[in-house]
Amino acid sequence: MITEAIGLLLSTQNSDGGWGASEGKRSNTENTAIAVAALKSLAQKSATEGVSRGTRWLLQHQNQDGSWPLNDAAKEGSWTSAHAIVALSAFPEHQEAVRRAARWLVLQEGSKPGLLAQIILLVTGKSNINDLNNDLIGWSWLPNSFSWVEPTSYALIALKKTRALLSETNAAERLSQGEAVIYDRMCKAGGWNYGNSKVLDYALWPYPDITAVALIALQNRAAETANQTSLASLRQTARETDSGLALSWGTICLDLYGQKTDEWKELIAKRFEKTRFLGETKTLALAIIALNGTNNPFRI
Repeated sequence: MITEAIGLLLSTQNSDGGWGASEGKRSNTENTAIAVAALKSLAQKSATEGVSRGTRWLLQHQNQDGSWPLNDAAKEGSWTSAHAIVALSAFPEHQEAVRRAARWLVLQEGSKPGLLAQIILLVTGKSNINDLNNDLIGWSWLPNSFSWVEPTSYALIALKKTRALLSETNAAERLSQGEAVIYDRMCKAGGWNYGNSKVLDYALWPYPDITAVALIALQNRAAETANQTSLASLRQTARETDSGLALSWGTICLDLYGQKTDEWKELIAKRFEKTRFLGETKTLALAIIALNGTNNPFRI
């Protein structure tokens, strides 16, 4: 299966060297970075040209401040910078680009709940919308907006991989607070939802893909009770999903935690056989990383 997935991923690379969400879609930073990371991890000659073209796309689209926009139609730095950092950190010759990006990322901060949250509280008569510590600041999807678990996790992975490049910054403080954000938002029985663990007194349920990404970001704290509880949640929720994306993230996570993944790899293969993941770049690339099992780009 992995050989076919590699061929499909390479065949959907755009003429500009980047990848879109699927074949024919506009190249964007997220999909290009994850595709490059996946192909680079293989160390196969057949992927060399694709890696080179994809890397060139990333370098050409980096902003002067070190960040990356969502795609070539945007200008403002975005959360996708974390993925670009992970991809390019595998190239010693591009460490200056990585350093500039990491220093930009460490300065980014999500915001606290704003006017909309206050209006909801007023209308509902509640004292709090969600059961979380609003003083903890992580990373957001959009500039000057609320922190979410997923972009915070991506930022932590990228910054932990590049910690040596972040001297004379507040990286230690931001990493500590980012971890606190994730732990603060863990669901009651383990695992993570997209943003909160509870909304207006209603407990939210964990999603396998978000749980896996959060655990990957916290892999250096694997022995923590919260991590182990969430690993159990991941194993349960992943069994109940047909999502190639969730299965791939879950397998990558379990491998990083030293867990057996044969069962999960079989599930990925079966899902690929049925759907070819609908040709989705991100899922194909993550499945390749999950099935390859070596040179994991998300290892901190």
